[in-house]
Amino acid sequence: MRVKVMRPIFKPEHSNPDFVLYPYHIFHLRLFYRRLGKSDRVLDYFAYVDLYRLGAERGDGFIELYEWDVEGNKVMEPLVGYDEAEKKALESAITWGNSRVISWWLPRIEVVRHERAYKVFWIFERDGENLIMDSLDGKEFRLDSLVGKDGRKCRGPFCR
Repeated sequence: MRVKVMRPIFKPEHSNPDFVLYPYHIFHLRLFYRRLGKSDRVLDYFAYVDLYRLGAERGDGFIELYEWDVEGNKVMEPLVGYDEAEKKALESAITWGNSRVISWWLPRIEVVRHERAYKVFWIFERDGENLIMDSLDGKEFRLDSLVGKDGRKCRGPFCR
């Protein structure tokens, strides 16, 4: 299957690590604020909505995306649909915008761009220990801290 992937920044030094793709929906939103006695304000907001746990993070821009051809078992299925993700992005944008602009009115919001994309989590072994690396911040986690040693007790977002 062909999917859009957020450009990995970090990759383990392992020669050929495995990976899992974690679902997000990225939004570029433009907020238009009317203000009494002042000029109107226009703000751009970038929301990264986690389609597994329904959380939203603010980004500095729209991350570069690559298209990868991958096997379906490498892709985590989202638990959140587009409508819920868009609602979460809009709520996050309004909260952020209202902390920066004083206005009697809620902003008019335009969706400039949106894409479903996946964050790469590298899976590799080092010194006999199975690890997972976040490709955007380089943080490493022991696999058994997310999944029980028997492989069935799932305590993290990588459970399938």
